[in-house]
Amino acid sequence: MSSDAIIEVAHVSKLYHIYDSPKQRLSQLFARGGRKHYREFAAIRDLSFRVERGQTVGVIGRNGAGKSTLLQMICGTLTPTDGEINVRGRVAALLELGAGFNPEFTGRENVYIASALYGLSRQQVDARFDRIVAFADIGAFIDQPVKTYSSGMFVRLAFAVIAHVDAEILVIDEALAVGDVFFQQKCMRFLRQFQANGGTMLFVSHDTSAIVNLCRTALWLKKPSTSEYVMGDSDEVCKAYLRDFYAQQVQEEPRAGDAAPDLAAPAPAQPGAVSFTPDTLQPSVVQISGFNAGGESFGRGGGRFVDACFVNARGQRIDTARAGEPVAVRLQVRIDQQVVYPAFGITIKDRLGQFIISESTDQAFRSSRVVFAAGDLVTVEFAFRMPELLQGHYMVDIAFAEGQGHDHVQHHWIHDAIALSSLNGRLVQGICGLPELSLRLARTPVGAELPA
Repeated sequence: MSSDAIIEVAHVSKLYHIYDSPKQRLSQLFARGGRKHYREFAAIRDLSFRVERGQTVGVIGRNGAGKSTLLQMICGTLTPTDGEINVRGRVAALLELGAGFNPEFTGRENVYIASALYGLSRQQVDARFDRIVAFADIGAFIDQPVKTYSSGMFVRLAFAVIAHVDAEILVIDEALAVGDVFFQQKCMRFLRQFQANGGTMLFVSHDTSAIVNLCRTALWLKKPSTSEYVMGDSDEVCKAYLRDFYAQQVQEEPRAGDAAPDLAAPAPAQPGAVSFTPDTLQPSVVQISGFNAGGESFGRGGGRFVDACFVNARGQRIDTARAGEPVAVRLQVRIDQQVVYPAFGITIKDRLGQFIISESTDQAFRSSRVVFAAGDLVTVEFAFRMPELLQGHYMVDIAFAEGQGHDHVQHHWIHDAIALSSLNGRLVQGICGLPELSLRLARTPVGAELPA
């Protein structure tokens, strides 16, 4: 194994036996002379690659391409039919939901069992148990049988365990799609810190934006039963994957019995130049949560947030808003010590924890030389028009600091203080739409004059 590699996969194949009936399986048990009563299916064939220490590699491919099979072989829960896999370091895995948990045991018992499988002693688990429970945040269910858990509670506890076993390698297979948006943000913060600390990670997802955002390198398993794969820069590999994905969709002919799209036949083209009137664009509706006062936070403590909310143009609290409507984020802070040059900030993050909108009061009030005294209750508002957001979940971080520019200290930063859910909208890609968008479409036949 290369001295630089922490995972090395060399000419690995994984074959499965496919039986068409129970009778064939029974016949195979009594077969003589090497006769085969099954068909061979290669989930992985002749795959070779290396992962260097500290590298994050995204694994993509269509359903059935062998992604989960590959991760299970790397974790040691499956054995390759051919080839060799060498792994150097402690591996923590989050594969199919609840893998490794005994449903009859309580969450507490499963924490100790799962941690022991990762090589931790009971004393080490004792020392970390409270942090594991706090990370999972499942309350009294920690002492209930795991079979009573929801899928979200399953993944909370499983992720909390792997986050506290001092793993050198993390292997994650689509599991973060389960769970509420608050927990997903907590997981993303952990993963980014794990990367910053030099950890190695394999991350399987169908979401190419997640792969590009988290990983510099991607492995594309192109087709099952072949040795076709591509490994390289995540952006380039994902572009090639999308090109191939949509090209295959175009090539696939409609099957007999498939319903035709319910679309009215278009009118024949009209002679002369024509302008078309667009349909009315419906603004997306955004649901707004209440203040998550208990969200994960940090800071020196010269003041603390006591409230955060969205308000409408009349200053009333709201729990929904339409894109384009005037709104404001209102923050209230109780000052605990004298603060000179205070600064407040808000950041809207997408589901991957990326900062998509960020604003601060620092420059706007710097010349005012503001000073707050202990005991003051300070209110600040950021007024704007609600942006047109891609359908999905977003979080708002809020921050209270002291000082100018980068030369400041944080007094109170709350992660995920408010949750936003964009319920509908016109966007299919990207993050935000253009504000106050208007559209124009015109047709000019050959030889006709251009419309004014």
